[in-house]
Amino acid sequence: MEKNLLTAIDFVASLPMSQQNNIKKHDDQETFAAMKDQLIQRKKLHYRCRHVTDSMCLIAVFGLVLMIIDTEMRLNEIETIIIVIIRPLIGVSTAILVGLVFYYHSLNMRLYAINNHIADWRVTITISTIAIILFEALVCAIHPFPYKNKGLSIFTLFNKSAWIQMFLTLPMFARLYLVARSVTLHSPLVNAASSRTIGYLNRVPITISFILRALLQTYPAGSWTCVMVITLLIATWALRACEAAMWLPKISVSPQPNDSTSTFSSAVWLTIVTFTTVGYGDVTPRTYCGQGVSTITAFFGVFASAVLIAVFTNKIALNRSEQSVLDFVNQINRARAYREKTVRIIQYSFRAWFLKRNGHRYRATFNSLYRLHSALEDSREIKQEQRNAVNGTESLLTMLNDVHDEQRNNDKSLTKLKNHIVHLEEKINGLENKLDVIVNMLSKNSPST
Repeated sequence: MEKNLLTAIDFVASLPMSQQNNIKKHDDQETFAAMKDQLIQRKKLHYRCRHVTDSMCLIAVFGLVLMIIDTEMRLNEIETIIIVIIRPLIGVSTAILVGLVFYYHSLNMRLYAINNHIADWRVTITISTIAIILFEALVCAIHPFPYKNKGLSIFTLFNKSAWIQMFLTLPMFARLYLVARSVTLHSPLVNAASSRTIGYLNRVPITISFILRALLQTYPAGSWTCVMVITLLIATWALRACEAAMWLPKISVSPQPNDSTSTFSSAVWLTIVTFTTVGYGDVTPRTYCGQGVSTITAFFGVFASAVLIAVFTNKIALNRSEQSVLDFVNQINRARAYREKTVRIIQYSFRAWFLKRNGHRYRATFNSLYRLHSALEDSREIKQEQRNAVNGTESLLTMLNDVHDEQRNNDKSLTKLKNHIVHLEEKINGLENKLDVIVNMLSKNSPST
C-alpha cells in the first residue's frame, strides 16, 4: 500500500507543472460539483419536509373537526346518516397521518445525514430516534373507534365502553403539536440560508425549541395570547363534553348530567376561574374527567401567569437611554425638594426661636417645633434617597474604573513583555555576531590543507 502510494506521488511529481495544475483544477471542480449536488438535494428535502408537515397539519385539524362534530351530535342525540360515516373518516385520516409521520421522519433523517456529511442515512437511526418516532405515531394514532352508538348522555352512562371513548377522544388534541412544527418549518430562520449558516458557524442548532423561543421573544404578546386563547377553548370544550356526557361520574347513583357545567357558558366560566387560579367554588366539576381537565387547566394557568408576568415586565422595562433620563429628572426633583425643605427648616427654626424668646403661648411654639421636626425628617429622607442614587451611580462608575484600570495594567504588562522580547532579540543578535567572529578567527588560524 505504501509502495503504491509513493509510486503515485512520484508519478504526480514527475508530471509537468501545467498538467499538475490541470489535475488540481479538475479535483476542485469535482468537489464544487459534489457540494452543489448536496445543496440542491438538501433544498429539495427541506421543501418536501415542509410540504409533508403542512399536509400532516391539515389532516390532523380535519380529524379534530370531525371528532368535535361527532361528539356534539352524540351529546345532542342527533341520529343522521352523517354520524355513521364520520368515525370511519376519522379512522382513514388517522391512518394517513400515521403513514405521513413515518415518511416525514425518513426525510428528516436523510436531511440530517446530508447536513452532517453522512454517506448512509440509516446510520442516523438510533434507539432514541425509534422511540420518538413510535411515540409520535402513537399520539397521532389515538382516535375513537368507528362504531354506531346512539347518544352519549344517559343512554351510554352505564355502557362499559364510555370511559374508553373518553380516553380516545380528548387525547386527539395532542395532534396540535404539528401546528408548532409547521410554524417552525415556515420560519425565516429555517428558510434563510444566512441564518442557517450563522447557526452552523456558532454551533447553534435551528430546532423547534429555538424557533418557538425566538418567536416568543420577538412577538411575546401576540404569540402568548394565541396560545392562551387556544388552550382556554380546548379546555372549555373538553370540560363541557365530560360534564354533559357524565364520563366516569363521581356519584354513580346520579345518572343525570351536571346542569351547572354541561352548558358552554358555565364551562367557560369554570375554565376561566380555574385558569386564573381564583376558584370561587360556585361551579364545580362532578366527574373524574372534568376534575382531570380542571387540574391540567390550573397547572397551565400557573405557568401561563408566570410567563405573562415576565413578558409584561420585559415590556414595561426602560432601555438605557430612558433610564438615564428618568434618573436625571429624579435627581433634579430631589435636589429641588431638598432645597425647599432646607428653606422651611430655616423658617421654622427662626419662628420657633422668636416665639420662645418673646414668651408667646405654648401652642404656637409647639406647632412651629412640630413643623420644624417634620421638615427635618423629610430632608433626611430626601438626603438618604440622594445617597442611594449616588451609590448606584458610584457602583457603575467604580466598575467602569476597575475595568479601565485592569485594561491599563494589561497594556503595561504587554509593553513590558514586548521590551523583554526586544532585549532578548538584541542579546541573540549579539551572540550570533560573536559566534560569527569566532568562526572567522578559527577559519583563519586553521592550517591550510
